[in-house]
Amino acid sequence: MEPKVTECVSLDREDSMSRESQSRPHLKEKLRRWSREAQDKSHWAAERLLDRRICIGITGLSGAGKSTFLTSLIYQLCNPEKSQLPGFAPALNGDLLGAELKPALDSGLAPFDYQTCLSALMAEPPSWPQSTRDASAMELHIHLRSRRRFRGNGRKTLVVELRDYPGEWLMDLPLLRMDYAEWCRHQAHLFSTDARSMLAPQLTAQLAALSPQANASEVNLDELWGEYRAYLLSCRTKLNLSYLQPGRALLDEEAYGVVPLLDLRGLDAGQLAALSESSVFKVLQARYERYVQAQVKPFVDSHFRHIDRQLVLVDMIGTLFAGEQSLEDMRLAFAHIADTFRYGESGFLSKLWRPKVNRLLFAATKVDQVLAADHDALRQLLGQQLQQTFSDARHRGLPVFSEAIAAVRCSREGQKNGRRMLMGYDLEGQYLGFENAEIFAQAPYEEQGWSHYAGAAPPQLRPPVGMQEGHIPHIRVDALLNLLLGDKV
Repeated sequence: MEPKVTECVSLDREDSMSRESQSRPHLKEKLRRWSREAQDKSHWAAERLLDRRICIGITGLSGAGKSTFLTSLIYQLCNPEKSQLPGFAPALNGDLLGAELKPALDSGLAPFDYQTCLSALMAEPPSWPQSTRDASAMELHIHLRSRRRFRGNGRKTLVVELRDYPGEWLMDLPLLRMDYAEWCRHQAHLFSTDARSMLAPQLTAQLAALSPQANASEVNLDELWGEYRAYLLSCRTKLNLSYLQPGRALLDEEAYGVVPLLDLRGLDAGQLAALSESSVFKVLQARYERYVQAQVKPFVDSHFRHIDRQLVLVDMIGTLFAGEQSLEDMRLAFAHIADTFRYGESGFLSKLWRPKVNRLLFAATKVDQVLAADHDALRQLLGQQLQQTFSDARHRGLPVFSEAIAAVRCSREGQKNGRRMLMGYDLEGQYLGFENAEIFAQAPYEEQGWSHYAGAAPPQLRPPVGMQEGHIPHIRVDALLNLLLGDKV
């Protein structure tokens, strides 16, 4: 029997050696991957500490054209020989050598679909890129000629990490500072405004009549959620409002079920806490808290952890011509997001783990819809809305900037009968000429003043033809670049 035992041991040893030889390549591949990841992270840390890497958050309130802006920005920097960026010092001095678009390291986010967006603009006929409905991230490696005498190859690279996300998500950030009862009271105040209440009087009456103490019917609450979501969509499309919550309801059809109770009068925090778990209040409170914990908090924790600067794009023209309620709502949105970001200069080590937003920029977009003589007034009007809202932030040392841009210029100016006019193609491809109502640097203070803008919204324009030849015309994207990166290049 011994030989058999010996033979069995020998076979086991051979099988073990075979498995070991098979597992060796897998182990080597794992070691190589870990080595690459460690090297990437060490490069990332070195770039942060040496001020060669910066992270910029980019979002846009509804209709601001974020995808178009990102596409134009990337194209201008990647093709310096075709772009016109005289307001951006490296381009003016001939030091901008180009840029490369790369995936963002360790972001966990999908890359921005630059090629698809660029193809839409360059098509014949051209069209606007599709709006993004999710967060994305990318790295733009900007190559620059160095003027320093002792730099080896006379070049340097600034890594700009761009993290973009829908503006609707930004509107949800104030929920982190409000419990459900506070949010309900806040929404009750918003519902009381004339413009909002007129949109859905039946829904308003239903929500006001809903008793917090009553036993909840999940079916009824789900029906109310569907009506509330439709109401939010109407607020955006019909009134051009910005401050709408929950923001994700405007982008997808998930059954978040977050509905406000409009009448909590006579119920203090203790009485609300003592209600039955099956009560309307407690069921809706659980839905609200689930939404904040599952949607809002993870977005803040993962997305804002590395942001050094924030850019918010605003359709100021659409807001202004939509009327007083639209402008007031935009100002309200600014007020509620003012304290969302961690402001101030980051210390040496906090650059790695918890940087602060050290610069906040707002840009009014689509200024090609109005005459050049009105561009500065539009920028000043945006600055006026920001002035009071962000006064506390400025006192804490945060620079706040306003600019007016067109990521893609769709119109040209001409004269007819001695009057300045804009000419371009509408969304159906029809060539047209038009005048815009004059933009004033101050918002109207009286109802009569708003009649100046009533019914005078400029037409929506199609991208210009001929961009496939390599040039994307713009207005003041170079000035915005200087505000974003001028001190880093």
